[in-house]
Amino acid sequence: MAATVSGFTQVRHELDEFDLVLVTAPDMHGVARGRFIFKSSLKGFVKNGLGIAQASLFSGVQCDIPMVLVEYSQEGWASGTLIPDISTLRPLSYLSYGDKKVGQLICDYQSFTGEREISMSREMALNQLQNLRKLGLDISMAFELEFSIFKKGTLLPVSLNENLDTLLNKLLTTLSESGIPVISVGRGTEAGKLQITIETQKGIEAADSLHRLRNILRSVCVSSGYDITYMTKPLPGFTKNRFHFIMTLSNEHESNILTNSNTDDSIGKLSEVGQQWAAGLLNYHSALTALCRPTINCYSFGTEDTEISASWTCNENLNTARLHIGSTTKGTCIRDSLPTSACNPYIALGGLLTAGMAGISNKMLLPLEMSAEEEVQHSLPEALDSLEKDADFVNALGSKFVHRYIALKREYETEKFKNKKDDVDSFEHERSIYLHYL
Repeated sequence: MAATVSGFTQVRHELDEFDLVLVTAPDMHGVARGRFIFKSSLKGFVKNGLGIAQASLFSGVQCDIPMVLVEYSQEGWASGTLIPDISTLRPLSYLSYGDKKVGQLICDYQSFTGEREISMSREMALNQLQNLRKLGLDISMAFELEFSIFKKGTLLPVSLNENLDTLLNKLLTTLSESGIPVISVGRGTEAGKLQITIETQKGIEAADSLHRLRNILRSVCVSSGYDITYMTKPLPGFTKNRFHFIMTLSNEHESNILTNSNTDDSIGKLSEVGQQWAAGLLNYHSALTALCRPTINCYSFGTEDTEISASWTCNENLNTARLHIGSTTKGTCIRDSLPTSACNPYIALGGLLTAGMAGISNKMLLPLEMSAEEEVQHSLPEALDSLEKDADFVNALGSKFVHRYIALKREYETEKFKNKKDDVDSFEHERSIYLHYL
């Protein structure tokens, strides 16, 4: 069963509405870091920001302080400041009690020098959105996210026969009341999985919804007697947790420019610009893999998993293609299946924007349907190497961001797996790193 909702309308909120506000910023892994602020201190916070240790936002998965980023450790990992984005203010209904209301603000990070930190994942995504607008375009996205659910305190996946109606309705209600435009929450096709569909939103607001979503899902599930994880594959024998990005592009007139109503060929009425965008996504498949599949565990395959190729199709039944060209009530869309549940939505968004814009700027040609011209990366080290070697992509995405990202991944993830003896040993280690931290 799935719980559904329709007719979502975003409501603007004011700080005075709330007695307590949770202020957060995403770290490099997409995990929310921050603290609560009482109403009496909110005006000062909005004016001056809030001090936070830089290392808490640029640490390893398990909050390890990186040693390889010498340029930052020599500064003593000086503290910076969280700067709130007031447009992100939303209620957190599940934390409100009695007549006390709790809200949430998403923040950007300002370094000790007083400059916005361009290597922050949200800042990187904002920069790429700004570049997209310079082309006269904007992006809207919907999402389909899958995650794992267990009996609390165990690794026992919730049975397909267990009645979750109360939990599903609670999740749907809480998400809607907290400003998340959720369409449905339901069971997956196998034990221990839940799926959630998020309505289309424009630009950074779409990624911001995912930032809030993850904390809400975990909090509500834990309070209801369940544990969840966004680890891609927490149990052997079960398929990976998927995360589909469903994209449309619009111009200044709000017209969907992926759609070309004058064509009736095999590209599913995809416009010339749409074909260039899709070609860019596929052209940088190897580099994007490091951003969209950011953990060692993302590459743990079983016979139950279907690997995708760097290809596209209009056939909804072909699940081996990365890009699916389809239609919505708003015209043509592109569904990207490269990301997994473990990815940082801001980083995935920034990477996809960078690749798509390169496709348009360079007028790249879309290969034939189901024709894969880019190699598939089979491990995180391979993917990181591909990202590092792609100078054009690195420069467009932001060399400082890429430097920090790769350094963290190598020091606290790939290096830790070098001495694992076999797949079983490696999988147990993956779970010890990712299960409770993602």
